[in-house]
Amino acid sequence: MKRRGIVVFFIIIIGGILGAILGHVLRDIVPILDQGLKVGTDQLSLNLYLIDVSFSIHVNITLGAIIGLLLAFLLADVFRRK
Repeated sequence: MKRRGIVVFFIIIIGGILGAILGHVLRDIVPILDQGLKVGTDQLSLNLYLIDVSFSIHVNITLGAIIGLLLAFLLADVFRRK
C-alpha cells in the first residue's frame, strides 16, 4: 500500500514535468500552453568559510504543466484502482 502511494506521487510529478516540456515545445504552435506564473523564494546564502550553502526554490506553473498534472491524476486514479 505504501509503495503505491510513492508510485502515484512520481506519476503525478512526471506528468507535470512532461506537460511543462510539451507546452514549451509547442509554444510556437499553441502559445497559451507556455504561459504561466513563476512562484518562488529569493536565494538564501549561508557562508561557513569552508563551505557556502545556497538555497532557493522556484516553481513555474504553466497551462501545459496543469494539463499534464490533470492527465497524471487520471492515470494515477486508474493505477490506484487496480
